[in-house]
Amino acid sequence: MRICKGYLSMKHKTIALIALIAGLNLLILIYPEVALEAASRGLNLWFNSFLPGILPFVVGANMLMALGATRLLGRFLSPVMRAAFRLPGQAGFPLVMGIISGYPLGAKIVCEMRAGGEIDRNDAQRLLGFSNNAGPLFILGAVGVGMFGSASFGYLLMAAHYTAALAFGLALRIFAKARHSRESGNPPLLETAPFSQILGTAVKNAMETAVLVGGFIVLFSVLSALLNHFGLFGATGARPAIFAGIFEMTGGLGQLGDFGLSRSIAALSAAILSFGGLSILFQALSFIAKTDLNPSLYVLSKIAHGALAAIAAYIFYPVFF
Repeated sequence: MRICKGYLSMKHKTIALIALIAGLNLLILIYPEVALEAASRGLNLWFNSFLPGILPFVVGANMLMALGATRLLGRFLSPVMRAAFRLPGQAGFPLVMGIISGYPLGAKIVCEMRAGGEIDRNDAQRLLGFSNNAGPLFILGAVGVGMFGSASFGYLLMAAHYTAALAFGLALRIFAKARHSRESGNPPLLETAPFSQILGTAVKNAMETAVLVGGFIVLFSVLSALLNHFGLFGATGARPAIFAGIFEMTGGLGQLGDFGLSRSIAALSAAILSFGGLSILFQALSFIAKTDLNPSLYVLSKIAHGALAAIAAYIFYPVFF
């Protein structure tokens, strides 16, 4: 009986998913001009911002991991990572790369480390909760200067975003187990394969990641535009920008930029930036699906990150303005 109920529940979910996807395709056929414009915006965002901004970092991160950089860096970061977050030293690699390069590299590296057995499940789950962040160039350049016309606003968002992430990481210490992932004592300093092979594999994996991310950006740009076309985001105030940001972060932040600079706008912007939107959320979930990590815990961690960032931005605002 229980198996039968589970089967029926799964069947209903599948039918509902099919109906949603079919409905989206139907809306694209009915409103092709809306879908085409949104898809073009998403594609331009991917081509002009993501590819030049993060692709070199993804290639570099893949090469560093192949060369054993995670284990080497772990030897130096072990005292800091263990004291601050109760994590092994190699956990510092995705944390640093996730901050430098931005979404979704932090999640990608953590999942690859977990799949390769370099970090245990408990540590990987906690690390995943605060290592997948927006990059400083995106926050300062694209958001601060480009969308809000203020470098100071970009620095405010950076302070709130990273403070919230690190504070959440410190809070997750309470879920640490008594025994940590075993760290390598003598990591290899030279590659174990020809450099040309390492480079080729790194570029190939990076391009696969880039295409995956581009697909998510275009898809959620179209979905957000169609929902907004029917007025589901609301017609007045900041509600359209908030709902747009929940679906696709960049579009929502761009709309919030039209409201100028204020304490409440800073809090909303920090929340959207730290949550990342459904587009970036599903990018990370696509990596998590290849591991034994819990996707629900990751979603909850990004919601918590967004809430903490909003509070931090509201507190920090008088310091920057």
